[in-house]
Amino acid sequence: MSLNKDFFVSDTLHERTVKLPDGSEHPLHFAEIPATEFRRFQMAEFSEDEDVRAGSMAKLIVASLREPDGKPAIKYEQAILLKPAAAKALTAAVLDVNGYGKDAPGKE
Repeated sequence: MSLNKDFFVSDTLHERTVKLPDGSEHPLHFAEIPATEFRRFQMAEFSEDEDVRAGSMAKLIVASLREPDGKPAIKYEQAILLKPAAAKALTAAVLDVNGYGKDAPGKE
């Protein structure tokens, strides 16, 4: 038995429009992330270290947010300075692209 390509991250970038609280909408590009990167995020969320927990969303955003040409769009040092609403909106887009959005299979 072999797994087909649907089981693996794609090189395709996914465009999502990220809406901020001021009503502005920003079309951005996101890469799929491997399960190991998502698992790092989950483990960081439950870390006993407050700084690790605080930076978990920023690391997830850095792992996925891309320029249209596929290059990373933001560095961790920038991501930790995002406004809370912006970080939340970007994280929601990352989760959506990676099958963890509100409409993901298995969500009720």
